[in-house]
Amino acid sequence: MEEKKVWSGCSSQLINLGVYVICILLFAAALAALLLLWSKLEPLGTAALAAGIIVALVPLAYALYRWIEVRCFRYEVSSERIRITSGILSKKSNALELYRVKDYTLDAPFFYRLFGLGHIRLQTSDRSNPELLLRAVPRARKLMDDIRIHVEARRDLKRVREVDFDEANGIDES
Repeated sequence: MEEKKVWSGCSSQLINLGVYVICILLFAAALAALLLLWSKLEPLGTAALAAGIIVALVPLAYALYRWIEVRCFRYEVSSERIRITSGILSKKSNALELYRVKDYTLDAPFFYRLFGLGHIRLQTSDRSNPELLLRAVPRARKLMDDIRIHVEARRDLKRVREVDFDEANGIDES
């Protein structure tokens, strides 16, 4: 059976909304302070004015960094695995085999639902990724259902079943 791409994308920039608002407010405050102090900085020379402008631009640079960071965090769901790639200059990739997924949770906060977004939390039997979170993804309910369908197909194909050991009752087969 050939591996097929089910979904590919990244988190919404909405997760950075608070950062963007704070950065814009800090930029506006720094710009206002720069304009108010302009007459006092001007006699000090170009270096003082340049330093003031750089300080005013730092919040915008941080907002740009956060935008790039979210944009470079990519999810790819295939019929066999979920790949997560992150990093701006250096890339890090991680893969989770679908048959290792044990449980699914959809978190859809009100504000995110307004934009058709949600978080998908996957509980897994993978030791390096016991929990996997797909943050602020579009059409999260459909994606979660697609993942569930492919998890069951992979388990059937590999003839794998999850078995949880409960200390009090022995074996609990899921």
